[in-house]
Amino acid sequence: MKVIVLGAGVVGATTALVLAERGVDVVLVERENEAAAGTSHANGSGLTPCHAEPWNPPGTFAKLPDALLHGDRPWRMRLSALPGMFGWGLKFLANSRASRYYRNAAHCVRLGLYSTACMGPLRQRHALEYRQITRGSLELYFSADDLEAAIELRRRLKLPGDLPGIDYRQLDRAELVAAEPALEPVAGRVHGTLLFPVHESGDACEFSREAVARAIGLGAEVRFGTPVERIVADSGRFRAVATGSGEIEADACIVATGCDSPVLLRPLGLRVPICPVKGYSATIEIDPGDPAPTLPLLDLERRFVTARLGPNRLRIAGLAEFAGRDLSIDPRRLRLLLENAAALLPRLRTKILGSDPHAWAGLRPMTPDGPPLIGPTPIGGLHLNTGHGAMGWTQAAGSAELVADLVTGRTPAIDPAGLLPERFLGPSVG
Repeated sequence: MKVIVLGAGVVGATTALVLAERGVDVVLVERENEAAAGTSHANGSGLTPCHAEPWNPPGTFAKLPDALLHGDRPWRMRLSALPGMFGWGLKFLANSRASRYYRNAAHCVRLGLYSTACMGPLRQRHALEYRQITRGSLELYFSADDLEAAIELRRRLKLPGDLPGIDYRQLDRAELVAAEPALEPVAGRVHGTLLFPVHESGDACEFSREAVARAIGLGAEVRFGTPVERIVADSGRFRAVATGSGEIEADACIVATGCDSPVLLRPLGLRVPICPVKGYSATIEIDPGDPAPTLPLLDLERRFVTARLGPNRLRIAGLAEFAGRDLSIDPRRLRLLLENAAALLPRLRTKILGSDPHAWAGLRPMTPDGPPLIGPTPIGGLHLNTGHGAMGWTQAAGSAELVADLVTGRTPAIDPAGLLPERFLGPSVG
C-alpha cells in the first residue's frame, strides 16, 4: 500500500514514521526545506494530556468584549479577523455549552492519554532523543475559584475504562518548593498546585526531525521543498497529489497540514472548520547554574507555559491571538509574555527581559469544538490528521496510530468517536 502524508510538522512526521513501521510505502511531502518549519518549530514543548481540554469552556461569550478591547490580556481578538471567522465563531460559542464542552473535553483528553501511552514505546523503539523530561508537570493556580474549576473539570470528564484516568496530586506550598525550587520566591502567592505525573516535555522540532530520519531509515521517501498545488480525485476517490514537479499517485493520502488544510480541501468541496490562532514563544539562553525551573510549568492566571530544553535553554510560550494568518510578532504582545514569565520567575528576571528572546510566532489549527479531525473523508482514500489546536505535540503519537489504523483497515485501538471528520463533513465512503 502506498500512502502520501502531506505536512512534516510534528503530526505529519509522526504519522509517516508510524506508517513506515507498519511496512507501508510512505511518501512524505513538505513545502518547506526541512521538517517542523511551521507551527511545530518552537511551540510550548509540553505533552500535557490532562490539560488537553478545548479553549471554549462555559462562559466564553462573556469574555469576548475583554478580548476585543484590551491588548494586554492573554486572549486577543483583532477586529480585522472577525469577518473571516464568523461561521467558525458561532460554532465555537455553540460548543461552549456545558453539555457539549465536557463531552468534547473528554474526547481531547482521551486522545491525549492514548498518545502518551503510545509515545513511550515509540521513543524506546527508535531511541529518540529530543531533550525530553518525563517527570511530570506543574499547574499553578492563584485563586481558589480557578483551582476548584480545574479540579471540577477533571471530575466531570467521563473517560473509558480502557485508558488510565487523570492522575494528579495537589501540592501545598512546601511541597511545591520541594518539587520546583525555582518557584520559592512566589510560592506564597500560589493558592494551589496540581502535579500531573504523566505529563512530559521536549523539543517538538527535534523530535519531528528525528522521526523523519527514522522513517527514511525504514524506507519512506521524503520530498522537501515541494508545495502541493492540489489534491486530485476522480469519481469521488483520491488518485494523486499534484505538485510543481508533477503528480504523485498513491492508494491513499493523509492531510496533516494544520492551518493550510482548509485551502487544500476546499477545491474538493470539503469545508473544514479550522481557524488559525497565533501563539508566541521565546527561547531564553540560560546557564546550567541559573535558577531556572526544571519541570514544565503552566501559569493558569497569565496563560503561559515554560519548559526546560536541556541545560542551556528555557522555552516560554503562550498567549492566543485571533488575527487571521498574520505571523508578525507584535512587540507589545511579546513583552507581555516576557513580563509574565519574569513575574513568575523573578530570579531570572534580568535574563528573561535583558537577553535575546529568539522570538517566534506560530498558528495553531483550531476546530470550533476542540477535538482534531482524524480519519476518512467523503473522498475515498483521503484522510485527515489535522486541527489539533495547541495539542498537536501532545496528541501526535496517538493521532498517528489512530489514522494509521483507519488507513490500513485495522480496528483502532481506541474508539474514534468524537474525532472523525464526519462530524463536520458528513459520512465517509469507507
